[in-house]
Amino acid sequence: MGEEVKIRSPPVQWAERKNLVYVFFHVTDTKKPKIKLDTDKLYFRARNGEGQEFETTLHFFKDVNVETSKYSVTDRGIDFILKKVEAGPYWNKLLKDNKKYPWLKIDFNRWRDEDDSDIDLNDESDFEEMMKRMSGLQSTSNDLNDLGSESDDEEEKV
Repeated sequence: MGEEVKIRSPPVQWAERKNLVYVFFHVTDTKKPKIKLDTDKLYFRARNGEGQEFETTLHFFKDVNVETSKYSVTDRGIDFILKKVEAGPYWNKLLKDNKKYPWLKIDFNRWRDEDDSDIDLNDESDFEEMMKRMSGLQSTSNDLNDLGSESDDEEEKV
């Protein structure tokens, strides 16, 4: 008999700004992640370079703009820049529910408090600068919405 493949939640880090949410999936050496972004959730499934499978759906605390959000696949993982539909107060949590997940952590390297006064960049320039630094940046509106048209056979090949 074949060995049963265990699918687990990927390690995820997140941070936010007034109008952005950064989400990073720590899945190394993935080639073709399955990603579907909706305004209220993000579905993610991938296999790392060692063959381990990861899958999760993040149900966001509030809505994001699918058309202006971006992601990048690198050897280290998959990096998302999600634009909030409503800029304004910080969400202070990523997900709708109040559960604590061991695989979901705050990215303190990117986190800035709402009242940080030493930040010279506004949220728009921060977003544009981050986009420039991310190589291989892909639009979520073109790539993610097309995944629904793939056959079931292709979806099985994570």
